[in-house]
Amino acid sequence: MAMHFSKEEQEKLENDPSELYKKRTKETEQEEIANLSAKGKLQQFKDYYLKGILAAVLIIGIIVYGIRETVVNQGREALYIAIQKDAIPEEYIDSFQDAVGEYLGLDPKKEIVTVNVSATDQFLQTYFYAGRADILITDEQYFEQWGQAEYFYASDNDEEVSFYKDYDEKYHYYTTYVTGEDVRDNDKTVTKETQASDKTEHNCGLYLTDSEKYKQLSGAFQKPVLGIAASTNHLEDAEKFVEFMMDNNVKMTLKEIEPS
Repeated sequence: MAMHFSKEEQEKLENDPSELYKKRTKETEQEEIANLSAKGKLQQFKDYYLKGILAAVLIIGIIVYGIRETVVNQGREALYIAIQKDAIPEEYIDSFQDAVGEYLGLDPKKEIVTVNVSATDQFLQTYFYAGRADILITDEQYFEQWGQAEYFYASDNDEEVSFYKDYDEKYHYYTTYVTGEDVRDNDKTVTKETQASDKTEHNCGLYLTDSEKYKQLSGAFQKPVLGIAASTNHLEDAEKFVEFMMDNNVKMTLKEIEPS
């Protein structure tokens, strides 16, 4: 979640007489570092650079791995769908991917649909930032955390998903947005309990409670919610996927699971 500082807060920092908030020029920083001992320089590196470098390496590693997997699995990734924290049988994944690809009109030799049912929060956040994840489906309580952080298009703000309004109001998922200032002002011990100061509710997802196709996947969620990532690079196919999941007149055949 981004940190936001008001003009008043910025002025307070600039006028603060303490050493912590004094402006440092490139020259003064170089002078301070030059006066450090070898141990001090190592600590300076650990404190200010190491975590950022490790985070960057992790993000690059995840993205490169994903790209490699896509290439190995034959072709351009047309849509990346994450189903988080539901118990979808692995045996259904391939046929579900094939059914989505067929509906999108993809050439299976050149384009693929990826459905990930085991993405962690960190993995998914990285894929959102990189524009690699297009769709998230999860339970409403988990979806709220992503929605409050503005990871999805909202029909009240974004023309890209204005088609959400074509669906009955009972399918509209709403949440407020929690800002960086809200997080700083939080007096709770748990960050997820932070309340939004702006109580405006945004329609950033659709309930799949009546989706026959989602029921076919045999998940455990009572109220699954779908959202389109605001960072998606496959908006047209993402919209078609929503239509596919919401239209019960379009049938889907999945591979039957053989009894063990």
